[in-house]
Amino acid sequence: MRKKQNEQNRYDIIVTLPAFINQLLLLMDSGLIITDAFKKIAKEYGSLPDKQRNYFTDSLYGILEESEKTGENVIIGFYAFAGSTSVKELIRTANFLYENRNRGTEIWRRLEELSEDLWAERKRICMEKIKISETRMSFPLGIMLISLILMTSAPALMQIR
Repeated sequence: MRKKQNEQNRYDIIVTLPAFINQLLLLMDSGLIITDAFKKIAKEYGSLPDKQRNYFTDSLYGILEESEKTGENVIIGFYAFAGSTSVKELIRTANFLYENRNRGTEIWRRLEELSEDLWAERKRICMEKIKISETRMSFPLGIMLISLILMTSAPALMQIR
């Protein structure tokens, strides 16, 4: 049960992280500094309907709430959150944001490259899921094919007698 939950959390992170970075890039491009952009995105994640929320969005909102209580920088909280997960993409992103949290908009190009890498990873994971579902569907389709062959050949076999 715990392993399945960890896998779901990992999937939520990998699926949501590229969109998060793109939102971060857009807000930084419009003139916000990285911490303000992070806070704005996290607040929006907190107001999402339940169907659109997942482990990653809830965690980011939790990081924002915690940083508002303690006065800690949200990037530091994000870095600690990434360390508690075993998702290498999140850890890589958090390390980059942590190391460059005071550089402002200079990090835009590197974040864009990171976002492209994450989108490629998300695409790869989705392709794997497609292949798995194709494999799962091949067995029932094979059974249906055999039953169709038997139904069409049964009358011919009965006439031979």
